[in-house]
Amino acid sequence: MTQKVDLSNFSAGEVGKQINVGLLGFKMAVNDSLTVFNLVDGVVDEFHDESGTDEGEGSNDLYNTDDFYLNSTSPTGGAINVSAGFSLTAVTEADTSTAGTNPGNGVGQTGEFTVPSGLSSINIQAWGAGGGAGEGGAGGGGGYAEGTLAVTAGQVLHVIAGEGGRGNAAAPEEVGGYYNGGHSDGSAGPAAHGGGLSGVIASCTSTLSTAPQAYVIAGSGGGGSQNCGADPSHPPNYVDGGAGGGLIGCAGGLTTEQNSATGPIPQSGVSPSGSAGQLGGGGGSQTAGGISNEGGGYGPGMPNASGLFKGGPASTQAPNMPVGGGGAGYYGGGGGRADGDGGGTSGSGGGGSSYYGHPQITSGSTEEGAEKAGGGLTQPGYVASTNEGGTEPNGDSEDGYVILTGSVSAAATSTTIVSNAFTAGSAPSTSRIVVFQENIDSVTLNTDIVASVSRDGGSNFTNITLSDEGYISGSSGQRILSGVVSVAGQPSGTSMRWKLALANNASKIHGVSLSWA
Repeated sequence: MTQKVDLSNFSAGEVGKQINVGLLGFKMAVNDSLTVFNLVDGVVDEFHDESGTDEGEGSNDLYNTDDFYLNSTSPTGGAINVSAGFSLTAVTEADTSTAGTNPGNGVGQTGEFTVPSGLSSINIQAWGAGGGAGEGGAGGGGGYAEGTLAVTAGQVLHVIAGEGGRGNAAAPEEVGGYYNGGHSDGSAGPAAHGGGLSGVIASCTSTLSTAPQAYVIAGSGGGGSQNCGADPSHPPNYVDGGAGGGLIGCAGGLTTEQNSATGPIPQSGVSPSGSAGQLGGGGGSQTAGGISNEGGGYGPGMPNASGLFKGGPASTQAPNMPVGGGGAGYYGGGGGRADGDGGGTSGSGGGGSSYYGHPQITSGSTEEGAEKAGGGLTQPGYVASTNEGGTEPNGDSEDGYVILTGSVSAAATSTTIVSNAFTAGSAPSTSRIVVFQENIDSVTLNTDIVASVSRDGGSNFTNITLSDEGYISGSSGQRILSGVVSVAGQPSGTSMRWKLALANNASKIHGVSLSWA
């Protein structure tokens, strides 16, 4: 459609008529699916794409494919939700994050999350890895921990999604799950390793060494073991690995949170009256690693004992007796040991503890896992088939998972939108503009939205005073802004451009009509 518009004389009564011309142009552009609608003495652009604007002349002119421009750090003008999920070797989005690595069992490198501008806090959810299954005993499930961390733009967080402990791992493989799962004794035949911890830490190190490096840690499950004895006093779960999580992990072979596996259940072949406790390792606490019981080569104070961030390795006193390694955690679970009295029973590893005690963490909590099953299964963001303990016979466990979520508030930007040049039939002296605008924030006309027009291709612009002509319909949504100005004072020319300068408060621009005479 083309229509001659005579704008040589504008009276107050004619303003409404001229607005109707702009509206008619927009209507026809929409109906005909046109992006730029050329009149004889004007142009209408409804922003179906960016073909009507000069991207080289504009600045920060963010375009939304729903047919509008806006001056905001957000493509919609609203808050931006951040969600980055980390598995052992992958991330769900690459804008903020890089994935960790796991080139071989028990080794790897942390993932990274870079805090985007506008994000002041982030919620951390971590699921620890499960422990591997032994010959008869299932691996303990990994725990769950969460907390909200205060952050600053550009800060780099190091993210660990723990590797599940392997079951039936053949000798001489003496490596627990990455990160720091306790390994089983490679000389003892098929082994069940403890799972690696999951969480978010402050610095990237091959081995964590100090507590302040940790923000949130989810403890992992201990490895299961073997029960070949006929002692009826041993319940079925006696050889299951201890579950990770909680402020104290579960002891190997028990469903209770305790730092030592000592209890009323006797060792195979030893009378209850002479029992010194079970063969399983204790669960890690907030201050100490799980205790490996008597006869184990890695008891408290030993160089290879469980401790801060690491699960204890298993030990054996009898050949070909699989023993469970301890799960990693804030403090790792103790490794189990084999019975040296010929009873045919071996101990399972204890679960590692969780942690959310860093001074920058608020709203922290933890949930321990269970035999075979992980903790935090009903939490939002949980990914199926993660943090489960290995199931018999001799099964590997599931890896852990970490998800970081937050919301970035949108901010207004200083934006300039400039049209392409459109040729007038002769040098105009007067021009008017109709702008279809929608508030994101509350804006002040002619301050937050400044319109101007040029007849010499953009070398010179003259500001137009905009007036609010009301909403297109109802009392909200898009409104009509209009203004008329003389361009006779500019150098003579026929190359017409419009310009909108947006600042201070955010708004959407749905279209512009420019006409001249």
